[in-house]
Amino acid sequence: MAPTLSTSVAQKQNLNLSLKMWLPMLQTSLQDLEKHLKNVSYENPFLEIKKPKEFYNNFMPQGTSGEFIESLALYSESLNDKISEQICAPNFPTPNSQKVALEILCDINEDGYFEGDIEKIAITCNVFKEYVESIRQRFSRLEPAGIGAIDLSESFLFQLDAFDKDIDDELYNFIKKIIKDIAHLDKYAAHHRFEDAKNIIKYFNNPPAVDYINTNVQIIPDFYVDIGEDINVRINHAYYPDIEVKDPFSSKNETIKEKLKEARDLVNLLNLRKSTLYKIVLLIVEKQIGFFVGGELKPFSMQELAKELGFAESTISRAVANKYIECSLGIFPLKHFFTNAVNNKDLSSSQIKSYIKSLVEYEDKESPLTDQHILEMIFEKFDLKMVRRTITKYRKMLDIPSSKERKKLYKVENL
Repeated sequence: MAPTLSTSVAQKQNLNLSLKMWLPMLQTSLQDLEKHLKNVSYENPFLEIKKPKEFYNNFMPQGTSGEFIESLALYSESLNDKISEQICAPNFPTPNSQKVALEILCDINEDGYFEGDIEKIAITCNVFKEYVESIRQRFSRLEPAGIGAIDLSESFLFQLDAFDKDIDDELYNFIKKIIKDIAHLDKYAAHHRFEDAKNIIKYFNNPPAVDYINTNVQIIPDFYVDIGEDINVRINHAYYPDIEVKDPFSSKNETIKEKLKEARDLVNLLNLRKSTLYKIVLLIVEKQIGFFVGGELKPFSMQELAKELGFAESTISRAVANKYIECSLGIFPLKHFFTNAVNNKDLSSSQIKSYIKSLVEYEDKESPLTDQHILEMIFEKFDLKMVRRTITKYRKMLDIPSSKERKKLYKVENL
């Protein structure tokens, strides 16, 4: 029994090690992949990470290649990197808390706000939703202050608690009161501590990840999708680093043999990353082919994709994070292609939002459409019964002001 048990334990350790390397590699963006692999290589003398030949073929002949290479050398730490390195003790001391924190990280947008579903994360991680929320609240202790919040108000509360200057209790409670009612800031102007409060709030970041938002950042697509007589999906090989495994001698030392195996495993895992993402993109293109030829997105969920490919939904969530497709319509994040069905119809929320956007674009400027009017027009076009608050939610998601606010804006435009 002893040898069998020993083999079983060794296999389990190898599997855990592979998973430990695999999941971060799958989640890392193409732009950060080389940096991630170099960090792994620092712990393994048999690994060497190089830029692929395609990279130099694509960029070296151009006159601007020197500037491009220089910009890569001046790489700045991404928001994802900054948060990832803090998902450890003491804030996240257990494997379970770290697992949940990483799932939450997948749903933090580039502004630093959490836009995920607590209940879905709870199901994915097999924990109670109250536990997921408690883990999200711990993000208030991380840097940059305010990340992981669900909105501006909560972000400011996170930043207030992280503020590094002494604040007396009276001022703290007054600032907290203002933040919770931030939309009506003016009504607190007569308070004797208003100026003190304002001088502290002005230090808060809005959005919380403002220091990590680079409007000039180059988005590197993972795949190119060309739709003609055939569907052509190409991997962007120019940014996939080459991994060289150095094996200068045949050693019987177990530690060295283990490092060599890790190095070979990393090569296999990089290829697995490519093939996994390729399968995901192929299926996305197949399901959303109408979009690529100028139509609307169809209802399609990560759960459906996971079931079709035989993966866990959490794996799909990691895989699509920070990944992009370039096609004739532009560059889109993979998350863009997942949209919910509305009222169990073969109609996506994306289609409804697109219709609302077009209605507002061509509305009568003298008499803008109310949410009730939009609701009635949706029923007439799609034979779809919805409630007005859903229209209001979609309108806000599209950053479209209310009909009253739009009327004021139109008048200003005509001045």
